Amino acid sequence: MPAIPCFLCGKQLKRRIDKNRKPYFICDPCGTQIFIRRPQGIENLSELIATLKGRDLPFREHTHTLYKIQAVLAEKEIKTLDREVGLLSRDKDKDRKRTRELLQLRIKTLLTQLKTIAQRDAHI
Repeated sequence: MPAIPCFLCGKQLKRRIDKNRKPYFICDPCGTQIFIRRPQGIENLSELIATLKGRDLPFREHTHTLYKIQAVLAEKEIKTLDREVGLLSRDKDKDRKRTRELLQLRIKTLLTQLKTIAQRDAHI
């Protein structure tokens, strides 16, 4: 469904059609209402939506790259932590294993949050 960003808050607004088949948008958080009534405005809106759709694919590609970067950084962080914990711990294996598990859980949570944000922004 076509959408445009709210000019006040940036939230994606889905295009609605009124009883006269004219497009309009409502931003619930801001209370903004945008009505397009003239033929030139409707044509401009169609061009804007097409332009925004064209930019959606590069954004998704960048999101995929961000995931790869995050995975590399996460692995590097785990390896660094392994070395540091190994130097400081008396019971190396037990502490290292627990710390590694906690760090992996933290990374998984953060990556899940990033994925949720990316998906939400891509679908709105």
